[in-house]
Amino acid sequence: MKHHETRLSRSAEDYLECIGHICRENGVARVNDIAQRLHVKKPSVTVAVRRLAELGYVSYQQYSPIELTPRGHQYANRVIQAHSILRRFMKEVAGLSSERANETACLIEHILTPEEIHKLSERLPARGDI
Repeated sequence: MKHHETRLSRSAEDYLECIGHICRENGVARVNDIAQRLHVKKPSVTVAVRRLAELGYVSYQQYSPIELTPRGHQYANRVIQAHSILRRFMKEVAGLSSERANETACLIEHILTPEEIHKLSERLPARGDI
């Protein structure tokens, strides 16, 4: 995310993160898939996706699959990476359970700047499996 780009709301970031995961798995996302993963109703997804389309993060037409735009890919990947770093930090450094580390990462990823997340990533133990 560029410094001058406005940060999206927590809800919008959650939707982009979810769409990013689904697109990684299936190539595209559908309203039903997003509603199931986020435990929300389909009309809520439609409203959020239309807003993300207005902002240029996704391409969406009613009854069609949802795809990330290049800008949406970049933002979704940043949120997904931040979540992953924070989850590892909470588990491996702070010693939280996997479930609690994931919950905490989900909350913190919307607050910290990319620079702050990078600083945390530098304190993670090296991984032999990467």
